[in-house]
Amino acid sequence: MPIDAAQSSIVDHQSSIPPRPSPLVGFFVLVAHSFRRHWRVRQMGWVSIGLLSLTVAWVAAVTLSAAGWRLEDRRSRRFGGLSHREYAEQLRPAARYKALDADLRDAVPSRHSSRPPESAPVRLPHPGETPTPLDPTADALRSLVLSVPAAVLASEKFTHDWAFTNFTRSVPLGAFVGFVLPLFTLAFASGALGTERESRSLVWLLTRPQPRPAIYVATFLGALPWCLLFGVGGFAALCLAGGDLGREAFTRFWPAAVGGTAAFAALFHLVGATFRRPVVVGLVYVFFFEALVALLPGSLKLLSLSFYARSLIYNDAVDAGYPAAALEVPEAVSAGTAWAVLATATLALLALGAWRFGRAEYRDDV
Repeated sequence: MPIDAAQSSIVDHQSSIPPRPSPLVGFFVLVAHSFRRHWRVRQMGWVSIGLLSLTVAWVAAVTLSAAGWRLEDRRSRRFGGLSHREYAEQLRPAARYKALDADLRDAVPSRHSSRPPESAPVRLPHPGETPTPLDPTADALRSLVLSVPAAVLASEKFTHDWAFTNFTRSVPLGAFVGFVLPLFTLAFASGALGTERESRSLVWLLTRPQPRPAIYVATFLGALPWCLLFGVGGFAALCLAGGDLGREAFTRFWPAAVGGTAAFAALFHLVGATFRRPVVVGLVYVFFFEALVALLPGSLKLLSLSFYARSLIYNDAVDAGYPAAALEVPEAVSAGTAWAVLATATLALLALGAWRFGRAEYRDDV
């Protein structure tokens, strides 16, 4: 009986022990833990939000201005402060002949005028000069040529294409890919493990019953939704500030924003696991390497992630019928190549970071 009592007590004790959670459940618990750690926006996140607000204000100011992103109402010093539309109207034959009539009235005195006739001054021809009526062929050809600017500006397709490529060049290709996208991914992806190190809870995280590579991937998956939220959300804010052109740009280019965000998140997550000051390293990378290398000619720009994001935007715009030369993305790769490189870079950087994280030594007092 004593043996039976002991066995029954052991069985009761074992039944009272809660079952150990499966590794898969533990993995998703770590993902949720990493996600919750980003509820509180850090200093770098506020800096990124501030820069985004300034950029949105700039886009809205240009959109609401008199000229906006369009060509025809934009003023130029070459035209004496006139807009392209006003200068084109001056070149039209009707306006030129009207100017000639005024010149003739000033040069030829009236029959009832008491002042003696004055000799007309000798004037050299210029682009706005009315051709002599003694040469009707030259007059007709010049009138035809000078009527082209007004006819071009009257084309709705031309003006819309010019405005859209101007907006795309300045906002998606310039402001967004240039610094809004890298800054937001840096703020959240580098903090996935950087926050644990700053709060001295990284060693506690490493004691969880999960292999280190799984911990690394879990923290990445926990930070990725925040990167996508602020990266793609920032792109949406910039596009909404651009009016109809911006809404069209967001509809066409949001997949490129998603692909670029994932690749940058994998890169900066690796930076956060490798360096004790990941923000400093990331800022140097964004404003020196990405800002310079992505715009250089030759093959060196192939090392830049932003180059492939720009190539995706470029190909989407060209496929929609917009002029390629106006987008100013030299030597852009095809859309298939850009997607393949971004996907491969994301997986390769994630694998490299998991391998590096599994072999590094971490201490709470360092």
